Parts: sequence; structure tokens; C-alpha cells
Amino acid sequence: MEKLLEIKNLKVIYKTERATGQALNGMSISLNPGESLGLVGEAGAGKTTTALSILNLLPRAGHILEGEILFHGKNVLKMSKKELQHMRGHQISMIFQNPLTSLNPVFTVGEQISMVLRHHLNMKPKQAEERAKELLEAVGIPAYRLHDYPVQFSGGMRQIVGIARALSLNPRFIICDEPVSALDVSVQAKIINLLKDLQKERNLSYLFISHDLSVVRHISDRVAVMYLGQIIEMADKETIFKDTRHPYSLALLSAVPKVSIGQKVHRIVLKGDVPSPMNPKPGCRFAPRCWMARPECMNQNQTLQEVSPGHFVACQYAHISREQMKDAATATLKNLTANE
Repeated sequence: MEKLLEIKNLKVIYKTERATGQALNGMSISLNPGESLGLVGEAGAGKTTTALSILNLLPRAGHILEGEILFHGKNVLKMSKKELQHMRGHQISMIFQNPLTSLNPVFTVGEQISMVLRHHLNMKPKQAEERAKELLEAVGIPAYRLHDYPVQFSGGMRQIVGIARALSLNPRFIICDEPVSALDVSVQAKIINLLKDLQKERNLSYLFISHDLSVVRHISDRVAVMYLGQIIEMADKETIFKDTRHPYSLALLSAVPKVSIGQKVHRIVLKGDVPSPMNPKPGCRFAPRCWMARPECMNQNQTLQEVSPGHFVACQYAHISREQMKDAATATLKNLTANE
């Protein structure tokens, strides 16, 4: 099967007057048609940088991009301005994290969807308005709200308007950048279910960026875990949640809230600070915070290795079971507590 998206050894280097740093360091992922890939990691991991790189929206001033981003086999980083405009409109759309900033407050929601249709498809005003009504109704918003302004909608409804706008040109790939992080749990569920239904109806592919693993589990087919600009574990969602093999992934999973009556829930609390991307040291980037780390971890760079079919891990202890890692984390925590 031909890949819809392939990112190969992508590096994003940014420069300021005082320093140079790496936002992405050798990142590689792929996405199949009709697939949903969850991209998770804490703040600063490089998730949004990845999204902006796919759309080639990072400003050239102050950024250096190396590697390849292949969409339908064509390198996005070498596309002309005209090719990029067509790709961003007709093939790839994006749902932004905050609809208050991605929707223009001085235009009605109907005008904002209609403008996309008129600009890219040369539709006449009346035709674009009718199509905007159809799109709003497709995502559950009554057509009579076409003339309302974003401020007249709730946070969840504004995000649904953003989904309607993202669907306006029938793209095959949608980047969802933290689309439900600021919403109530009940509204989150509504939007996630809407995205899943639309995916089935239209054979959409998603790159779903989030820090909320419970949300990612509901919508993703595969999950890639990022840490400081690198993919450190990638597998189908059931493997990630049941057979985690990287210490950082295990720590992320332990932070997911659980209802456990009569049982003590053990959290893995990471010690130390996140290394600076301005001057990354050799070796595994997670090593300074890892309870499994040994001296060789500080000196040897870790690359993704396939530990089982479709399960890739960048850690020399990937052969150790999830339970053994948990036991090691518990023992380390006890030692730290005893020494304090």
C-alpha cells in the first residue's frame, strides 16, 4: 500500500541571535490512507512543529529544515508556492487548538467557510453559502446559525465550526492539533465521536496531536510517542497501552487518571529537568530523567529498533518487560525517599 505521508529523518533547527537549537532531531513517521496516527508527548516535544512542517508553514527566517516530507510521494519541502497552496487547501486541512484565535471574530461562521470555497473553488457567493449550510449541517450545526458570529457559540461549538471549515474542500488528510484539550469532557466525547464518524464516511486520515492519552486511545489506530524532538516509541494503540517498552512512555501512561476502588495507584514521578534543546548532549535525551539509565545511556544515541512486528522502541532496555520497568521505578523511588 502506498503511504499517504512519509516523514524521513526530519530535522528542524532554529536560530536566534544568541543560540541555536533543535526542535526536531531525525524524526521519521508514516501514515496510511484512512489511518489515524496519534502523536503524544509533553509540552516542548515538537508535536506542533511537526504539524507546521508538514504544511511547510514554518518561517524560513530563523529555521533550517533537513530531511524529507513526502505527501503522495512528493516532497513538501520542495513544492512551489502554487503547489503548496493547492495541497493546503484541497488535500490537507488543519483543526487548530484554539478556535477563538483560528476563527475571525468580525466575520460570521458562514462567511468564513464561504470565503474558503470562493477562493479555492471559484464558487459564486450564493453557491458558496449553500455549500456552507450543508457543511454545518453535516457536523450537527443548524443551518440557521450560518449568520452567527464565533462569539455567539460555545467553545465546543466553535471547535465544530473549525471542523466544518477543515472539511470544506474535501481533504483526505486532516491534522488535529490538540482539538479538544480546552473543552469539557462531555464536549470532548462529542467531537471525538464526530471525527470518527467523518473518518468512516470520507475515508479520512488523521494526525491527532494531544497530550491526553485517554483521548488518543479512542481515536488512533497507531500511536507515536515524542520526547525532545524524537520519536522514542511507536506501535498500534493496544501495544502502546498494554506492552509499553520505553520508560518515558510508561511514565506518561502512569499519569493517566484512573478510578481504582480499594487499590493504590502507583504513579511514576520523573525527577530532574528536561534537557535544553539549545545544546543537546550526546546519548539518549531521556537519560537524565530515566530511572533505568546507565552510564552508557549518556554516551550512546538510541535509534528506533523493531522489537516485535510493528513495534519500534528507541531504548537499549526495550527487551525488559513493562512490569520489570515498573518494579525498577518503585525501587528507585524508595531509594530516593530513604536518602532525603
